Amino acid sequence: MDQQQKAFLSISIVLLLVAISIYLIIPPSESTRLGLDLKGGMNIILTAIPSPDAPVSEEAMEQAMLIIRQRVDKLGVAEPDISRQGKDNILIQLPGVKHSEEALEIIGKPAFLEFKKVLDADGDGEPDEDEEGNLILGETVMTGKYLKDVRVIFDQTGTPGVSIEFTKEGGKKFEEVTGSMIGELLAIVLDGELMSAPVVQEKISPPGGAEITGKFTVEEAKRLRLVLQTGALPVKLELAENRTVGPSLGEDSLKAGLRAGIFGLLLVLLYMVLYYRALGVVTCLALTVFSILFWGVIVSINKFTPWGWPLTLPGIAGIILSIGLVADSSVVIFERIKEEVNLGKTMRSAAESGFSHGFKTMVDADLVTLIGAIILIWVGIGPVRGFAVSLAVGISIDLFITYFFSRPILMTISQFKILENPVFIGAKGVDAE
Repeated sequence: MDQQQKAFLSISIVLLLVAISIYLIIPPSESTRLGLDLKGGMNIILTAIPSPDAPVSEEAMEQAMLIIRQRVDKLGVAEPDISRQGKDNILIQLPGVKHSEEALEIIGKPAFLEFKKVLDADGDGEPDEDEEGNLILGETVMTGKYLKDVRVIFDQTGTPGVSIEFTKEGGKKFEEVTGSMIGELLAIVLDGELMSAPVVQEKISPPGGAEITGKFTVEEAKRLRLVLQTGALPVKLELAENRTVGPSLGEDSLKAGLRAGIFGLLLVLLYMVLYYRALGVVTCLALTVFSILFWGVIVSINKFTPWGWPLTLPGIAGIILSIGLVADSSVVIFERIKEEVNLGKTMRSAAESGFSHGFKTMVDADLVTLIGAIILIWVGIGPVRGFAVSLAVGISIDLFITYFFSRPILMTISQFKILENPVFIGAKGVDAE
């Protein structure tokens, strides 16, 4: 396979990737996932508070994140982002969420379910009460770790409640508990609050369970079911930050970011064409391909991976900076080609040697920037990481396009006789002695 065939094959592969990217991008309003700062919603930071019964550990934090993710999924939030911030913090971003109080109640609720005995110290069959008339509770005889299924139910008057079904092990334990407490009150306590205290009429054998009743609304019963289904949080979490981003603010940020990107791109294209003429046209093509492939990568990650890549304002900043890096790569190579032409070499020879030397310099510079971006991804959080990811992806695409698209185009057009005139590449010709 000769050089022309290799160049044609390389360009064809890149154009095929461009076509695939365009197919995935259309329609852009549906394919592009927007982050919280562009779409609006809630930004929540929960901080783990250590206690003797629930110390903060790596395992506990990972389990807490899993439970929170399950709760958020059941909330029906589209494209949530849940991640760790440092050792003790969990960042939760909920694009499009408007009812912040309801979401916070579900996400941060401990959901620790206990079955306790009600004290009857004098044995007269009447439960003991404190000065305020509240039942005095005794030891915990069973917890909610044995839950298998939770359902919303309604009594004869239409009042909602929650029905609990236990696991096989839990059913046996509940049978033992109820068998030993016939005629006594069994208190059902959720997060330290007494929900109900029914009298145990008989031993409840599997698959029997328990019911939590009270003055619930339907929505409250549904939320209770949700938090019980996902289990109790293994650590105590306190709200450290709750910030709501309005959809209008997000829309304004998106428009401003897009305007900045488009305006910057047009300025770069205009400069490259005016200064490098024919070589500048190559940069225009490369930047067009770069933009489409970058967008295609974002859409592909959102479409084919479980974690996705929401486009945020820092991410747009990383993309705009990447546009400058693509132009900078072209400048490094084109300046070397101009130097070769000024030394008297033919355009074809100058393109080959100029690209070879210029590409090495470009790789060195891009690798330094890429290392910095990787460090930011590793140690950064939130917006900093979003910016670094965009920058790292942009550098990778830049290296790919430069070698597999710009290079074969340069080698192809260097054979055109019209480019033997240095004016058409912005060069001065052979340097005077």
